[in-house]
Amino acid sequence: MMATWQEVLGAVLEAPGAVMMLGAVDVGKTTAATALATAALRTGLRVAVVDTDSGQSSLGPPATVGLGIMRRPVRHMSEIPLVAARFVGDTSPAAVYAYLIDGAVRLMARARAQAEVIVVDTTGWVEGTAAVAAKVAKIVQIRPRHVIAIQRADEVEPILARLPCPLVVHRLRPPRNVRRRSRDERRAFREQRFAQYFAAARQVTLDVTALPGDRPVRYAGRRISQARVLSEIPPRVLRHLLVGLAGPDEDLVALGIVAAVHPAARLVDVLAPAGSLAAVRTLQWGALRVAPSGREEGRVRACA
Repeated sequence: MMATWQEVLGAVLEAPGAVMMLGAVDVGKTTAATALATAALRTGLRVAVVDTDSGQSSLGPPATVGLGIMRRPVRHMSEIPLVAARFVGDTSPAAVYAYLIDGAVRLMARARAQAEVIVVDTTGWVEGTAAVAAKVAKIVQIRPRHVIAIQRADEVEPILARLPCPLVVHRLRPPRNVRRRSRDERRAFREQRFAQYFAAARQVTLDVTALPGDRPVRYAGRRISQARVLSEIPPRVLRHLLVGLAGPDEDLVALGIVAAVHPAARLVDVLAPAGSLAAVRTLQWGALRVAPSGREEGRVRACA
């Protein structure tokens, strides 16, 4: 049975906790998440938002998941201050979903220590066997109290059918005025966000041996361990690869773009916008290649 927005809002405010948005692309998840968070804040509750839509992110740059703590009512999620982010490595969730879930779970733990209502925005990847399994795994690990399923027909029912019983599910129809964007429009939005993020980037040289990590790179049908990336993947393939520069707790310090690699010296030249990278302790290899202009250039795993 479909609920009304007022019924959903009343149920969440009566039993506060974590609330996960669920739905395909362009059904109004982010708008609803922002409205819910603002309404909860206005009642005096402490509110956080965890943005796990790594492709169309509002908190932090694309290819990341972000945590924001609300200080005032907002109309757009992008107005919420970002307090922490984790590197996912791609704007498409399918191949990096383990990192997306891990980042979301860790940010949720911090949000629960600071907020009574935590609204979790999600990607629109909901259809197909892999998507269903991934979404169910994410919900099980995040353990929300409420799931708000926005669907035009029954596209998320296969996910809902596999959820554990204690969850409260609220089904909504998308607003009539929600606008569907084309694939090109969605890509243009990501590229604009990348361009804005890297507009003030500067080049720094990093010693890979001093920045250990455990994220392998998929290349030519193999998983290349981080220790062997420079020796086994050609420099031309690594050029413009997106990387995460993380601190001791693996919180993101800055996104970077590989400008050049020096395999013999174990050095990587990276373009990054951070004023200081002194806090960086880990270099996390991504999957997506992005030019400094923001243009997406494909994925390493597709190269040979």
